[in-house]
Amino acid sequence: MQDHKQHGGYDYGEPRSGLIALFGIAAIVLVVAAVFAIQTYYDHVREKHLYEKVLAPVSDDLQSLRAKEDGELHSYGYTDRDAGKVRIPIERAMELLEKEAAAGKLAYPTRPAPVKVAAQAEAQPQEGEAPHAPASLD
Repeated sequence: MQDHKQHGGYDYGEPRSGLIALFGIAAIVLVVAAVFAIQTYYDHVREKHLYEKVLAPVSDDLQSLRAKEDGELHSYGYTDRDAGKVRIPIERAMELLEKEAAAGKLAYPTRPAPVKVAAQAEAQPQEGEAPHAPASLD
């Protein structure tokens, strides 16, 4: 106490720099955490509001379109009566495809084909092209 009165009431000792640094770091972490929490809350409320106003309501047009598509997907019908083209339910089409695959009667190749390297591709003529002899190196 005597020492303070000699220097005019001021403490000329070194400040506690470790305590000050710890307080500063804690304040920065607290501010960053608060900003992150507020931003997260804002994003959550905004997404909820957007979902409730825009995405959640299903319009009558969309419901009728989905009903029409489901009806076409699961029923028989003509796609072109003059040409004799018909539509079959998707379940039946999958059954028929499965039977064709089991019998090996698929209209498209299902076996893997070897990959041709550039030299093989050049050596084989393209469709509609006459085969040519390789150029000599003389």
